[in-house]
Amino acid sequence: MSKIQKYNFDFKLRLVTLIQQGKYSIDGLSKREGLRKSNLQFWLKLYEYYGEQGLRGVAQKSFTIEEKIFIIQEYQQSDLSLMETSVKYRISNPSVLLTWKNKFQSNGASGLQDTRGRPNKTTTSNKMIKKTTIPGIKPSMSEVEKLRIENEYLRAELDYLKKLEALAQSKQVKKKKP
Repeated sequence: MSKIQKYNFDFKLRLVTLIQQGKYSIDGLSKREGLRKSNLQFWLKLYEYYGEQGLRGVAQKSFTIEEKIFIIQEYQQSDLSLMETSVKYRISNPSVLLTWKNKFQSNGASGLQDTRGRPNKTTTSNKMIKKTTIPGIKPSMSEVEKLRIENEYLRAELDYLKKLEALAQSKQVKKKKP
């Protein structure tokens, strides 16, 4: 599923061309069009780095944790700005790189894990785990004693469930009577 762009290619190209021709400054054009200066600066950098293709949209790509760490380290060790690093690695927005950097500084590599979406099915919740130990069974007991206690426990559990079901049915019958 691709992300819908708020501004189309022709609009971005027209604004970048106006700036490069010297007809408007970034500040003046941002006020005229009601845009943030950072958007215009980012589009201008994309255009300078990749040409018209840069304005068509940054590749919607998922970065691995290793790639994110590499990009963060490159940003911190080079003299490139946040915006220049984002343009170089085709990150959709400089704020994304800033978020990665802050998460990495506070939580390390585990902070860069993508936690969006539904969790994997391999993790089972505590509610779904059936109790497997039966009270009263000790390791020192013989196998016959263990089976006898388990049998008594299962019979009691079955009786309890039957009574619970009978109670629920009797409540339904009482609700149906006027």
